[in-house]
Amino acid sequence: MYLAGLDIGATKTKIIIFTEQGKVISREKILTDSFNRVEPIIEKSCAQIERMLKDQGIRRSELGALGVGLAGQLDPETGYVDNSPNLKWFGVNFGKKFEKRIKRKIRLANDVNAAAWGEFVYGAARGKGYRNLVAVFPGSGIGGGVVCNGCLVEGATGTAAEVGHLIFRENGLLCDCGHRGCHEAYAGGVPMENRMRKLVRAGKGKLVDKMVNGDLSKINTRTIADAARKGDASAKEVWSDAVSSLNVLCANLVSVFNPEVLVLGGGVIEGNPILVPTIRNYVKTHAVDYSAKTVKVVKSNLGGDAVAMGAAALGAFEG
Repeated sequence: MYLAGLDIGATKTKIIIFTEQGKVISREKILTDSFNRVEPIIEKSCAQIERMLKDQGIRRSELGALGVGLAGQLDPETGYVDNSPNLKWFGVNFGKKFEKRIKRKIRLANDVNAAAWGEFVYGAARGKGYRNLVAVFPGSGIGGGVVCNGCLVEGATGTAAEVGHLIFRENGLLCDCGHRGCHEAYAGGVPMENRMRKLVRAGKGKLVDKMVNGDLSKINTRTIADAARKGDASAKEVWSDAVSSLNVLCANLVSVFNPEVLVLGGGVIEGNPILVPTIRNYVKTHAVDYSAKTVKVVKSNLGGDAVAMGAAALGAFEG
């Protein structure tokens, strides 16, 4: 039996077909190109899945589960997407429309909830006997996922583990969610980059400006981190806030959930792997002692495949 998973991002959508044992058979990326409307990506992704199955000689009857992960607040039971700012989808019945096109049931999940389940089934927790896992994925924003006693925690409306919107500093920086002081406003990749661009435009962060040859669109989290290490005061301010935010967030989550493993992933971690030992050390000294002693703080095993594989695995688990 085979599984198929999709990771729908703002610009690209990844599609993976793999065995129940986690062996990837086929992997493709297509342009999402579906702002404001769900229909374009539904049509393109369904057509791509059908091509991939045909190319691999896999019959539709051999496809055991199909899962879709995307960033946003959604109801996994109904497939209703309430709010997906990256895609500009608001109040759409994505799941039902997708099922009508593909002519089979799908499992919809928040992207980092799916990633957490992917790491639990096929990644960092595989074969270790763990029952409790927390995932923190700082990318464009900050997503989270929690597996407790072997079950994914999605909450009453499917919006559990929105860890990026826990408060880091009361009345702090304005977050894209409309609230102030969220961790995402300090350690999400896009907010960090935008904050740095604003400082450079104000005449600060001269080293950052020099590093990108005046092209502020090229500023990324690695640029900020490198400039901070080289002594740029504005970059040090932005990077120090980001590191502090992630440290505090992860230590608090370990104290709250007492997981065997804390998995770190997402673009900010991939671009700045030094964050993993930094967070590990902070968790060990600042989380509740007994939780801190036992938790393993590790980088994502599945990397960019975690969302798609986790969404499909959720469908198989419930099927």
